[in-house]
Amino acid sequence: MSGSGLKEVLELIYEPNAVTHMLYGKVVSRAGRGFMLVDTALHTLMTNEICGHDVLEEHENEINHFSSIEHPLLTEACEIYEHLQEEKISLQDALESQILQALQELLQKKRNEIKQSRTSKLWLSFLDMVAILKRFLIAERTGDWLLHLSTLKEMLPYLAASGHNLYTKSAYFYLSQMQNLESDHPDIHAHFMNGKHVVRRSDRFWAGLSTDLVIEQVLMRSVKSTGGLTRGRGMGEVQRTLWLLSIPTLAEYNHAMQQLTGTGYKTSDQHIENSKTRMERDNKDSNLLTEFLTERNPFTNDKTLRNIETGMVADSDANADEAKTVGDKIIESIAGNLVSEISFKKKDQIVTLDAKRPSGSNISQQPQVDPQLMFQRLTAVGQDSLNNTAELFEYELSSFPSSLFEANGLPKQAAKATLADAIWNMGDCQAQELPETNIVHVIDGGSLLYRIPWIKGQTFSQICMKYIDHIRKRFSNPTVVMDGYDSSSTKDITHLRRSKGIQSNTITFTRDMPLRVKKETFLLNQSNKQRFVEMLIDTFQEHSIEAIQAKEDADLLIVRTAVEKSTRQEVVIYGEDTDLLILLCHLAEKNAHCIFFTTDKQSAMKNSKVWNIQKTQQVLGEDVCHQLPFVHAITGCDTTSRLHGIGKPAVLKKIKSDRHLQTQGEVFLMESMGKDDVCKAGEKALVYLYGGMSLEGLDILRW
Repeated sequence: MSGSGLKEVLELIYEPNAVTHMLYGKVVSRAGRGFMLVDTALHTLMTNEICGHDVLEEHENEINHFSSIEHPLLTEACEIYEHLQEEKISLQDALESQILQALQELLQKKRNEIKQSRTSKLWLSFLDMVAILKRFLIAERTGDWLLHLSTLKEMLPYLAASGHNLYTKSAYFYLSQMQNLESDHPDIHAHFMNGKHVVRRSDRFWAGLSTDLVIEQVLMRSVKSTGGLTRGRGMGEVQRTLWLLSIPTLAEYNHAMQQLTGTGYKTSDQHIENSKTRMERDNKDSNLLTEFLTERNPFTNDKTLRNIETGMVADSDANADEAKTVGDKIIESIAGNLVSEISFKKKDQIVTLDAKRPSGSNISQQPQVDPQLMFQRLTAVGQDSLNNTAELFEYELSSFPSSLFEANGLPKQAAKATLADAIWNMGDCQAQELPETNIVHVIDGGSLLYRIPWIKGQTFSQICMKYIDHIRKRFSNPTVVMDGYDSSSTKDITHLRRSKGIQSNTITFTRDMPLRVKKETFLLNQSNKQRFVEMLIDTFQEHSIEAIQAKEDADLLIVRTAVEKSTRQEVVIYGEDTDLLILLCHLAEKNAHCIFFTTDKQSAMKNSKVWNIQKTQQVLGEDVCHQLPFVHAITGCDTTSRLHGIGKPAVLKKIKSDRHLQTQGEVFLMESMGKDDVCKAGEKALVYLYGGMSLEGLDILRW
């Protein structure tokens, strides 16, 4: 159950440190209570869905009072329970009741329905494990030998699947030996059938204790307490033997002293878990767990395997929901083998939801070749077959085209900001001040998404409201344009570069679910980002804020939205991407109202550039504005690699006077041109930019 959300559920009623010990098999009594309370809450969820009403709400402050339940089956079941408490019927009669059997059939039908969901299947396996635990406790407490063996057999697959190899091996051969106990040692078998496989410190029916538990509670406790072996007596063989043989005699002395003094150690007839205080506490904790699990219901139609608290969807190799099947295969593989021949492999065990994924620091997983070493080996091998070794030096020896790509396999990162700086330095492009009235604010949603800080523990609804508060505080007439992340876009390479190859799990979340991971980790996953953007847009619209989403990258939609609104009033675009500036200079209409472009970063507002797009168009000239997308694309953008040795300012300067380059730009910008024509135009443009290089020398650039 690691990474499933069980830890967070138990932390509602226990301290985090205690829960850690509980999940690792320590503090057994506390762990048993916690698991059974979760089991009760989960069964309450299923009962609510079956009966169509909220049992929890009806009995929030009640203990063992069910008179207000209206469902016929539940009403009759509660009557049977009350009669059982009043000893009007026997336990056997209650168990054989048709009412309970009918409820059991409904629960089984519900289990079969929700098994289609992997998350539901995982939590159903948790219920199965708790059921095994309950039967095992019954077997130990009551001394039921056959139930003891059957429950151990049921535990085997889960022990094997979860990697408890020593327990698996020991329990397997223990069960194998016990199968022949009746024929090999009939006297011992008879004692065990009479309940003598457990130790009893009193003669009560529910007082049986496992031998290892008694060793810990009695023997080891005496060893480590005052007067024990670890308190100066020594742990040699002689001391251990003498100390063990003296214990029965000391017990007789202790009993005699109690009789003589008339004092003794006695316990109440009432079990501690049957007290009113414990029942009230159990009822309170059970209601708390049920309320928590209702909000994060694991029994849904969602096919994924996810953490019910964080919403984190497990990797494709996680198979914790198949623990029983995986464990059965492991048990089958050890059948018939000697103890010394049995070995367990890590790959055969289950993979939990929070299993560590391999580091994704390297974007390219392809092995990198050392060009110098490869060259040395080729020349050494080919010395006899090569007539002229000098011919080898006519070619660039590299494992990748270094003029276009970086060592990680991605195109060379474009310096987009240099083009904006070059335009700014060509003349007066600055707006003196932004208008305050009769203005529309168009906001780049991609930039806005990263502007607002997220805090762990806040619900997604609260995070959305932080965006609402930010927009209302800063913008009077806003229109938010968001990117789309459902499909690939021209910025996929940029997204991959930003993530540095690190992958993030898909998170299934709702408005009321708290954020449990870092914002950066959450947004690395495109599916997470898309679902959050959809939630954010719905929130914007609920609060009368205009919001639209592009199918892919939103840059073009942002500019077109601003240009369309500029026909009626002045527009300010808030964003940071140079792509927006290029598209604005290319598409803005001269006769429309002014369009301004600036950043939304509050820390940079004092020194930030405020562009007046119409003034910028006048500085550049109509022809250059028309050619800007070509200049930007050919020198490197989010889709293309930057050119080796040629910067954007140089190309911007050259496009103003080079007729040949302008001609290729026209071809590049014509929508009617096919892919081949555009590629040829790009090749010719590179020839002009590199000063007459032959097309044969541009083969790698053409590729």
